[in-house]
Amino acid sequence: MAAEKLFKQDFSELTRKKAKLKAIIVAGATIWLFLMACVIYLFIFKTKSAIPFIAILTAIPITFLPAIKSLIDINKEIKLRNQN
Repeated sequence: MAAEKLFKQDFSELTRKKAKLKAIIVAGATIWLFLMACVIYLFIFKTKSAIPFIAILTAIPITFLPAIKSLIDINKEIKLRNQN
């Protein structure tokens, strides 16, 4: 279903979606790394206050899996169109 939708879109729409997804993933990874550094700091200096954040930090990368999958699909579609 998703591949069919990608097939119907223009090349410019695909490149815009690709750029948007890349920006979202990079921003999310940056925020995640910042939060990871904060949790490490809390864990070192205030041991008990960092424990609830560990579960949150493990869930954040999982929430970006659909965006990464979409980016992979868009890259495949762009590659297919460039070959033809």
